[in-house]
Amino acid sequence: MKKIFILLSLITSLSSVAGESSEILSLISKVQTYWQSHNTPYCRGFWDNAAYFTGNMEAYRMTGRAEWYQYSDQWCRHNQWKGAKSNDKTQWKYQWYGEGDDFVLFGDWQICFQTYVDMYHLVPAEYKVARAKEVMGYECDSQDDKFWWWADALYMVMPVMTKMYRLTGEQRYLDKLYANFLWSDSLMWDAEAQLYYRDGKYIWPKVKTSCDGGKSFWARGDGWVLAGLAKVLADVPADWEHKDFFVKRFQQLAEGVARCQRPDGYWSRSMLCEGDAPGPETSGTAFFCYGLEWGVNHGYLDRAKYSDVIEKAWKYLRGTALQEDGSVGYVQPIGEKPDPTRIVDAKSQAPFGTGAWLLAACERVRYVDGTASQEKRPGAPRLAVSPREMSFSVENTTADNREEVVSLDAETVFARLGIGGGRQFIVLDGDGVEQPYQITYDSERQFDQILVYVKVAPRSTQTFRIVTGEPKYYRLDANGRVYPNREDDLTWETDRNAWRFYGPKMHGKGVTGFDLFCKNQPAPIQDQLYQNELTSYGVNEGLKRQGRGGEWAQIHRDVYTYHRDKGQGMDAYTVGKTLGAGAPALMAKDGSLVMPDVWQEVQILENGPLRFAVEEKMYEQNGVRETRGIRQDKGDHMAFCEVRYEGMPEGSQIVSGIVVHESQPDAYVIDRKNGYVAYSDAMDTPRGQNGQVYLACLYPDKVTMKYLPLAEKAAGGIGHVVGVNAGKKSNVFNYWFGSGWSGYDVSTMSVWKAVLDAKVRALKEPLKVNVK
Repeated sequence: MKKIFILLSLITSLSSVAGESSEILSLISKVQTYWQSHNTPYCRGFWDNAAYFTGNMEAYRMTGRAEWYQYSDQWCRHNQWKGAKSNDKTQWKYQWYGEGDDFVLFGDWQICFQTYVDMYHLVPAEYKVARAKEVMGYECDSQDDKFWWWADALYMVMPVMTKMYRLTGEQRYLDKLYANFLWSDSLMWDAEAQLYYRDGKYIWPKVKTSCDGGKSFWARGDGWVLAGLAKVLADVPADWEHKDFFVKRFQQLAEGVARCQRPDGYWSRSMLCEGDAPGPETSGTAFFCYGLEWGVNHGYLDRAKYSDVIEKAWKYLRGTALQEDGSVGYVQPIGEKPDPTRIVDAKSQAPFGTGAWLLAACERVRYVDGTASQEKRPGAPRLAVSPREMSFSVENTTADNREEVVSLDAETVFARLGIGGGRQFIVLDGDGVEQPYQITYDSERQFDQILVYVKVAPRSTQTFRIVTGEPKYYRLDANGRVYPNREDDLTWETDRNAWRFYGPKMHGKGVTGFDLFCKNQPAPIQDQLYQNELTSYGVNEGLKRQGRGGEWAQIHRDVYTYHRDKGQGMDAYTVGKTLGAGAPALMAKDGSLVMPDVWQEVQILENGPLRFAVEEKMYEQNGVRETRGIRQDKGDHMAFCEVRYEGMPEGSQIVSGIVVHESQPDAYVIDRKNGYVAYSDAMDTPRGQNGQVYLACLYPDKVTMKYLPLAEKAAGGIGHVVGVNAGKKSNVFNYWFGSGWSGYDVSTMSVWKAVLDAKVRALKEPLKVNVK
């Protein structure tokens, strides 16, 4: 009976904890929704905005929300993955405050690199970190160590140094971090108060408080330092020779900060003399709350000693700073001291204040749920200090090797682990190796499914463990985005292939079908290919200005263009006014195809390591509106499409299919038994070294499959091989479309048909998932 009581008590306790953390995750979503709906990502890369994006990236790390990743991506691209943009190194400045493009070495222009490096790890492309390497490498090579002369810089730049070390493996970043910090510490650290002055101008007795002429310490300034030290300790190697020095300062500063907390949970702007600037302030409080939570979570601070301080701080952040509409108030405006002339109230908002609140809230989730890790071994799964776990098995009853994505109900997993949600766990295979996973969301942006990529041998079962802890940053092998700086291209890719469909800039221009990229590696390639292509256009303009425009075509073909394979893949497929590689369309009563237009509205729903999903609303044509929902998983050559039509003319039907080009007019296959059409395409340069791309549309429901000739040749296309919807729901059509390339993993049509046949068998006999 006693054991039952203990078990029930534990379940009740876990349920209560999960309830609080679930609420916090809802509040994070509320804050994000408010901020991103009221503020554009197309803003400068200076510290004020960049500090928000450090919080946004932490929220993304916790949840995997596609729209939050996209918001950071838009900001990074708007700023060209740079801080200050001067290229004249002789003019690079840092010795005083400056917002101009020549202040490249000024830390307020370097904090943006934190987000750029994080984004690089998600979808690697060298151009994203090229400027960070140039600027921070230059700083490392400098003999000067007086770069960080104000406290804010210890948040702005110290984490950049550790991220650069993680990115490159170069020790010089840690060496420069230590040298620079020693000088800053000698300038601003007050051992008696265990606090940092904001900079040399405020060192006592130069500046005194109204409280007995005491020392003046600014809350946000010390908040920058405590949060910056937490971020440094999170990234430095466990055996780094100077780590203990940073641990000591972090612990000492935490003690000094805790002593200054006001009874209502906040820290006043003037930490030792509230009378200098009365009232609550959020940015400093949020950074302190984050730093203290992080220290407790990761074993650097004692929970018993700091729990009351943390609880009061969160109570303020939750109950006073956070407003009903999701805004974060009581943020002191931009400044450098406790300034009583600046109004700080519920309407006082700023990007850095919201970013700090997000950091504190995300770390609070781990604090409440007990999911933070103190693992010090490089590369080891970062399991929670007191891990909770569950397991599930995946059974393959077929004779095929199965490598695909399976799903589990998210709420079931969260309940079994006793967490409120989010990425607070690790998936381990039977060998104890960490596996990527992805959380998906429903139409209300609530947690829906947990996706796991599995490899299961024929007629066997694979067992997995799910354990609380801190997962890695997983590369987004199933990702996509819109490229507004080209033709509003919507592109996406998985480890198998890549796709493109056009947007508003091509409206009414007669490019109607799915385009595709061939690729020959599992890692993402499209970001870098687009960068090369778009860079080439700039090179062309430069050559024209020099009177050398005739040279560009050769340079473009040999160096830049993505229309030739340079080792990663290429776009060598012709679409024009056809269905291309599997697009849907209407077939009129007379049997002719009514080609679709491009997308008018697009929403990326999932963007992750394992699944990309998007909804496209097409331009209306003659009162007909088409909406497409598309998703594709890692490991799958095929993407799923659900297409819906409103206002369909009487007698019309929905089709999807593949254009047949004149270069290979008879290379198509209609397999009525297995329900697919396939085609071998020589692409747009049949005499070149492009190989063959193999295409297919697969129909899980009843269709009529046939070849439809085109009345007029279009972009080399002479007809289509299609499936015509013969189902009961005449305005809805579900099908799969896909591709494989002879330059990668599909060498012949026979191999491609084997891939398609295996897909048909997999759809008929799914893997069996059993939660234990």
